[in-house]
Order: sequence, then structure tokens, then C-alpha cells
Amino acid sequence: MFLKLLFIIPILAIINIILIPRLNEDKLKNTSLFWSIILIIYFSIILVMFNENKEFQFSLILNWFSNLDSVLNWGYLIFSIDGISLFFIGLSILLIPICIIMSWESIKHLKKEFLLCLYTIILLLIGVFTILDILGFYILFEAILIPMFLIIGIWGSREEKVKAAFYFFFYTLIGSLLMLISIFKIYSILGTTNYQNLLIIEIPSHLQFWLFLGFFASLSVKIPMIPVHIWLPQAHVEAPVAGSVLLAGILLKLGGYGFMRFSYTLFPIASEYFSPVIIIMSLIAIIYASFTTCRQTDIKRLIAYSSVSHMGLVTLAIFTHSYEGLIAALIMMIAHGLVSSGLFMCSAVLYVRHHSRTIKYLGVLTITMPIFSTITLILILANIGFPLTFNFIAEFFSILAAFNYSFIAGLISCVGTLLATVYALYFYNRVYFGAFSKYIIFSRELIQTEFQGFLPLILLTLILGIFPNFVFKFLLTSSFVNISL
Repeated sequence: MFLKLLFIIPILAIINIILIPRLNEDKLKNTSLFWSIILIIYFSIILVMFNENKEFQFSLILNWFSNLDSVLNWGYLIFSIDGISLFFIGLSILLIPICIIMSWESIKHLKKEFLLCLYTIILLLIGVFTILDILGFYILFEAILIPMFLIIGIWGSREEKVKAAFYFFFYTLIGSLLMLISIFKIYSILGTTNYQNLLIIEIPSHLQFWLFLGFFASLSVKIPMIPVHIWLPQAHVEAPVAGSVLLAGILLKLGGYGFMRFSYTLFPIASEYFSPVIIIMSLIAIIYASFTTCRQTDIKRLIAYSSVSHMGLVTLAIFTHSYEGLIAALIMMIAHGLVSSGLFMCSAVLYVRHHSRTIKYLGVLTITMPIFSTITLILILANIGFPLTFNFIAEFFSILAAFNYSFIAGLISCVGTLLATVYALYFYNRVYFGAFSKYIIFSRELIQTEFQGFLPLILLTLILGIFPNFVFKFLLTSSFVNISL
């Protein structure tokens, strides 16, 4: 019943938005915010009732496909929540009202369709993080491409938005075809795509290698890993603020979630076998993306490349095959989702006021925008893993897992952390201190709604950094931890 309502609320929101007249923009905004708050309140109830001593909870079984029993043995679908999916769902739900608040003034046309895309994404994300079927996961995984493609292509901020939308769509779609082939092969051998059934069936070791590579091809594009990361900076630069927030905040995490939920547990032999290669790729991503970030002149592109570096730290932690690494990867994805979303919102605030994201055109914003400068500083410090932030916990465990795996891997990951400090402080110094810019005539401080958008991200980053045990107690009982270790 609890999980069913979690699906029903976004559906009701979509129906309600459809029925509102297009020209009544105030009602559209208030209604969309109302349903997003209802979602947050309902998720809070689920969080309170969640039993950290159990694995999958609040299960929902759909028997809508009973006529397919004789054809696919796929007559039912199971949706359920465990410790890992719980926080990804919460992060997804949290970002929806923030996207509405931060992007409402910048979206000048088709606001109704924009809201429908947002609620379609949240509905699909809830399905992705709760479904216990690999074929169902693939379908929902790919369905998210459609509303995200529309958000980038229609409401993007610059002329190359359509090109960026196609970059995003085709990179992720083509990469996922190998995953679909692997799923078909699993079904042809084992006769099921149910995740819980697959956990108790041992896949032949000689097939695990090929199946793992099929999943890896899809998930590495989604996260993304170098060299299939080209679509990410392009998509971020052209996307509206809501697109960037959703991409950085939650959509990049689908790759890491897939690695831990499926690749790690279903193909343990292949995962162990390929881990040295993946760790080398992750280390290259950390260093290469950090150096590339240092030379960026566009704020959004700088944040996008820093995301590639942080996601490299996630894959490094996952494939160290250690307890610390798994927990580090989970915490890093949650922490990065909070902080990177906030940083992209900062770039949107600057673009709205100065119509530019070029670093050299900005300067001395601490004088005219002190509150905004303070918020940005907190997010920058969190992004580089400053103590008392949630990112510090994540980076500490990631580097610890890297050192446990190999001294060289730990040393290189430390270099990546050092480079992150370099580009973050260089960016902040140039934009918020530096010399007076002749291109800036007037800078307006944050308005109330913008401040409200930043507030939950900063509070959660600081609170979880001081009290990380709140998250640990849920993650330590996640099904993938118990199965893998």
C-alpha cells in the first residue's frame, strides 16, 4: 500500500496539471509545488516507518501481465524498497520542487509541458529504483531519456540545445543496446528476468564475462566514464537549470546504482576479474577530468567536468570490492547529488543576472551578493570534501578503500582530491573576489524563492556530514551489501 501510493501521487499530479488551463500559470506553479510537497511529506512517512533491520520492504506486486506467462514467464512485476533505493528515491523527490522554484522564471513558454516532463521523470525514477526485474529496469531506465531529451531540446538556454539533446539521447541509447542483448541472453539461459530469482541462480562463469561487459557498456555511458563522457558537458551547458539539476543530482547516479544492484551481484566472478581495468579507467577519469576542469572558462562546463571526476571516484570505490568502497560509493552519489545540484543552481543564478557564465567576465560578487557568495562558498567547500560536510565522509571512505586496494590507487585518488581543491578555489577566487569587472553594472542579491531552493541542499549536506550514522544504519542492511560481502 505504501509503495503504491508513492506511484499514485505523481500520477495524480500529472492528471491535475493536465486539467489546469495553460494560461493560468500561477495555478500551474502552485499545484505543481503542492504535489511535490505532498511527495516529500509522504516519503518522510516511509522513511520513519522503514525498518533498517530488514532488506526489501513495502513490496508491490503487479499482475497486469498475466497473459504473458506462457510467452515470457513475465506475468508479474515486483517493486520494493531497500536501504540503497530509499535514499535515491528521496533525493529524486527532493529535487522536483527545487527544479520548479529555480526554473520557473527562466521557462518562458510551454510551462505546462515542462511540469509534465518533470513529474514523468520522477514517476519513472521511482520505478527504476524500486523494480526487481532487470528487463523492467531496462525499460524504465531508457524511458527516462524521452522527457529528459525534451527538457534539453525544448527549454535549453542556447542555440546548440538540440545538438546537445541528441548527444545525450544517442550516446545513452546506443550504449544500452548491449545491456538489452545481455538481458535477452540471461532470459534465454535461465528463463527469468526476476532479480530475486537471479540472485539464487548461479550464472555460468564463462557467460558472466560477456554479460558483465554488456551491462558495463550501458552503465559506464550513463555514469559517465571516460572516454564515453563527451555527451555530459555538452548536455549540461545547453540544458536549463532543471535539466542540469536532474542530470547531476540523480540521472548520473543510475549508472552507479546499476553497477551495485546488478553488475556487482549477478556477475561476481566477472566483476572481480575486470576490476583492475575498471579501477585504472576510474583513476584516469579522476586525473584527466580534474586537469580538464582546471582549464574551463565556462562555469557550467567546469562543474560538469568536476562531476566526471567525482563519478570516477564512485566507480573506483565500487570495484575495490571492499566494504568501505561500497558504502563510500553510495554516500558519494548522495552527497554529490546534493552539492552538484546546488552548484548548477549557482551558475543559473549568475546567468540570469549577467547573461554570461564565462569566468573572466565576472568578479567581486562578494560585495554586491554577500548571501549568494556565502552559499556558493559552502557548496564549493563541500564539493572538495571539507570536514563537517557529507562529501568529506564520502571522499574519506573512497580514499580509504583505494589505499586498501593498492597504495598507488590511493595516492592517485589523493592527487585527484588535491586538483579538485585547485580548480574549486581558483573558480571561487576569480568570480567572487578578483578584480572589478567592467562587464558587471549591477548584481541583484538572491530573492526569497531562490534562497529557499538552496536551503534544503545546504542543510542536508551539513546535517548528514555531522550525523552520517543516520544514513549508515540504512545502507548497512542494504541487500547488495549482504549479498556481496
